[in-house]
Amino acid sequence: MFFTNIFFLFLFISDIRGQCPFKHGKVATDVPNPHAFDEDLPRFPGTEPEDTFIQTTFVHRDKDDSDLKFTQDIIELINVLRQRLKKQAKLTIDNENIDCNDGGFSQCQDYPLKDSYHFLIIEDSSHGAAVYSLEKKHNTNSEKTEQAILDALSRHSTHSLMIYASEKAEKEIGFVREVTPKELAKFAKQNQNENKKSFATSIFTRSPTELNLINEKILEFRQIESPIFDENDALKVFVADELNNLLENDERFIFVMFWTKVNTISLHAIQLWKQAAEMLKNDDNVVLGSVACHDQIDVCRAFGISHHDKNTIFVYKNAQKLTAQFSMRDADFYVEWIKIITAGIVNKIDSKDDLKQIRQGYLPFLPDLGQRKAVTIGHFQSETSEEFQRFKKVATILYGRYHFVYHIDEKYGASVTTFRPFEKMKRFDYNGNFEIATLIKHVTQGSNPSIMDFGHGFTSDLVYYSVKDLILLINDGDQEKLSQFEEMASKSENSMNYIFGKIDKKNAVSLDSFFNAMNFDTNSLPILCIFSLKNAKCLPRIGQITDKVLLEKPDDLILVELSQNKPHPLKFIQLEQINAIFGKQDVEILPEPILSKMPRNHPHG
Repeated sequence: MFFTNIFFLFLFISDIRGQCPFKHGKVATDVPNPHAFDEDLPRFPGTEPEDTFIQTTFVHRDKDDSDLKFTQDIIELINVLRQRLKKQAKLTIDNENIDCNDGGFSQCQDYPLKDSYHFLIIEDSSHGAAVYSLEKKHNTNSEKTEQAILDALSRHSTHSLMIYASEKAEKEIGFVREVTPKELAKFAKQNQNENKKSFATSIFTRSPTELNLINEKILEFRQIESPIFDENDALKVFVADELNNLLENDERFIFVMFWTKVNTISLHAIQLWKQAAEMLKNDDNVVLGSVACHDQIDVCRAFGISHHDKNTIFVYKNAQKLTAQFSMRDADFYVEWIKIITAGIVNKIDSKDDLKQIRQGYLPFLPDLGQRKAVTIGHFQSETSEEFQRFKKVATILYGRYHFVYHIDEKYGASVTTFRPFEKMKRFDYNGNFEIATLIKHVTQGSNPSIMDFGHGFTSDLVYYSVKDLILLINDGDQEKLSQFEEMASKSENSMNYIFGKIDKKNAVSLDSFFNAMNFDTNSLPILCIFSLKNAKCLPRIGQITDKVLLEKPDDLILVELSQNKPHPLKFIQLEQINAIFGKQDVEILPEPILSKMPRNHPHG
């Protein structure tokens, strides 16, 4: 398969309806439970806990029946504790269970692929996220497991939750430990070899609008406040059944972000989403809204929103879900995507003058977006033809990520061409038999530039997860060197073996930290670097750029070791991209796998 299908897997957690004695503040002997709050009794000031919210995910993999029994016990205990803590401690827990036995969930790729485990991931707005291991060999009965779960939850609560244990559990000691970042990194390294086996048959590509997405692994370490909403904001805040009523009664495009305050990435995403709403507040064709899943748990569950979806934007029209946006960069990225969505899946063009403009990248139905990097044009004899129907099917699959137009003319046979006004080879003709797979391959490969601009960041999987070496030109406005580089990148034998990137120092984020990591100075420009798996070989003050320089080893060669034990130097460019968007913060940069699994949530419409 050329492209990967994305499956949305939603798991609904049902409440246990049994009459637990602790639910009513009494133990089985009808003696009042001292750990429960009796709402009818007066309290001294400060004795009643404040309303708080925690998000949990129980991720497990079972190898035998004893593992499965332990899992079932944990799930039942979490459900019981959710009800007890909500009533007695005013703590709302939004839990999701993920079974990794079949590996179908994206989160499963972060944990051992073969060993059994029982991990409880806990997130809150004050402490962030942490992964806790509930180990069967230490928690040998339900009471110990209950204490272990309460211990983990207490670390994310304003006060200890151990006093809310059941009467039997009070006498036990549970065991829970936090999984360290080193352990998580070890899991990633162990999974690396397993993923390499299937990597060669997986082809991944980004659209021209997705080449400099934010590195969310850096974003996780930033500090950000929860947003404040005002009734005059352009972004609508949906509560209760407001969203459902709007979907049933409004014919406009409705874009909704489901978010949560306990996740740093989600908080950054909602900030950008608010900015995008302000930018589009005069567009009567769209509604931009949000649902806070920490407040509207039932709404998010009704819409099938999992924890992993809580920085995702879903698009609805006429009560139907059309597509979704999983990625993020800045507010402009969201606005551009919205305009592409509202322009339609595929546009019919009758005027030959308009077709000429479209070949140059200017779309009459999207004048605000300026000259586009790639547009795919189909010519067909009729809209009922088999070729057109398949063309339209591909446009639907790639909705919101690429531009598709078509022209009907009975005199000519079916053809598809992708036009790329900024490329040396400006047209890319399709030569297949109109199969869905080959059409998708044509559009996705033909639309991407031969040289990607790294000056304002880059999407991580283009480098860290690629089997190809990266050739990067760091330039200072030298057009002659850039032309030579473009000539090298345009050769098919080179594009098969390398990814090509460029940075123009005059039009880029701050490069100081990147230069320090690479031992560069500004007098070394222009520099040509080849990033491979283990090192980066850089040629300072490069002369003429030809294929021969790839084999040269001059005396002033700069050799930089790349290791999984230290941050990749290019990551500092991604950090500066984030600082430019959200404001500068001192953030620790952690190592990233040089080669690892493919990204798991790449949208295909």
